[in-house]
Amino acid sequence: MDMTTPSPSKLLTFVMTVQYNGFAYAGFQRQSRTPISTSSNEEDITTSTGEKRKRNHTHQEVKAAKNNNKSARKSTTVVTVQDQIENALHKWTGLSLSTLRVRGAGRTDKGVHATHQVVAFDVPLSLLNNDNGEASKYGDDRDGDIIISAHALPLLQESYRTLVEYDSTTETKPFIDQWMIRRALSTRLPTDIVIRSIRIWNGSMPFEARQNVACKTYIYRLRFRCRAPQPNAKSMEAQTNLHPVCNAGPHLLRRLNDNNTVWLSPWPLDKEKLVQACKPFVGRHDFCNFVHKAERKVGNSRPSLIRRRERYQHSISNDAEDKNGEDKYLMSLFEFGVQFRPEEDPDKILPPIFDATFSLKAKGFHRSQVRNLVGFVVDVARGERSLNDARVLLGESGSADTEKSLPTVNSAPSAGLCLAMVEYEHNEFL
Repeated sequence: MDMTTPSPSKLLTFVMTVQYNGFAYAGFQRQSRTPISTSSNEEDITTSTGEKRKRNHTHQEVKAAKNNNKSARKSTTVVTVQDQIENALHKWTGLSLSTLRVRGAGRTDKGVHATHQVVAFDVPLSLLNNDNGEASKYGDDRDGDIIISAHALPLLQESYRTLVEYDSTTETKPFIDQWMIRRALSTRLPTDIVIRSIRIWNGSMPFEARQNVACKTYIYRLRFRCRAPQPNAKSMEAQTNLHPVCNAGPHLLRRLNDNNTVWLSPWPLDKEKLVQACKPFVGRHDFCNFVHKAERKVGNSRPSLIRRRERYQHSISNDAEDKNGEDKYLMSLFEFGVQFRPEEDPDKILPPIFDATFSLKAKGFHRSQVRNLVGFVVDVARGERSLNDARVLLGESGSADTEKSLPTVNSAPSAGLCLAMVEYEHNEFL
């Protein structure tokens, strides 16, 4: 098979849309390299002719494996979504992780889910010139012979043929799902990770999942009971006392199909305040106080509240973007809203239960930012924070608040958070 058609990147890049339930994983991103057996310097590879051959591990792979195995003996194994995807790709293709170079659009934290995570991996085009089971050289000779497995080679060659034969002059760009590759990988993945589509990157520049993102959408699911007074309350004092079921905790909110994907609020909430508390955050603001607690510590890496307020006012008046990275927390939040779905209650005796779905959109988010924003909004709805506290935390109140006097920001649990959509500036997928 002749694969001599020139390619700017010399890589065949596949872009997958992945869904997963993150409850069992320590986030998306790999935290340590997948262990490689160090008892032997070789592994079995099946060539396209069905012949069993040996592939030498590179010196770097063996050295990294030894170091990782030492660390594994000292600590509990941490499994991430990327680990599972890389293992599936390695088993199917026989290629090393450094060759595949798996990367995702978002580093979701432990317990966070996704319905539209974007994951890409590469296959060097030089490895597709292999019809007779012989090794194809790629890169430095000291890396040894890299061979694509007999299971993967025909499908990868067919995918590249599709890319070569694509007519870019057509007005309507086709959607070509590489469903056979999707099936091959799905059989090697656990049931809580699902590949929804696989497409080929057809851009002139290499595809990086975290670059040129136009918009990321996160949703957060919350179930709560509305604040309501005691039944038949007539006096003003009686009306201020909540119905006893409001203090019954989250256990009455559990449902069979939740699957750790919703936060069950332990407190009764004011439905209208949930809506109002979202509004101050929409637009361009300094979200320094809503990032991960480690970044919120006062130090040299974070400017003072007064200095940040000055930079914020300057950027608003000049409509300027931060080009030096000084104000990395100054960003535009396109959308922050909430929709409610009431739960059916045939008796209509107890205060109603609602499923709330928050939707947040921006070009990108900092670590824990979405969970901290939702946590603050819930604190407002349960009466622990005021609506004015939002302006104080954003540095827009005009008061002389010091760092130590700022309201506390509590983070919402990871269970309710889900990466729902990643949109790119250029749609050059085939």
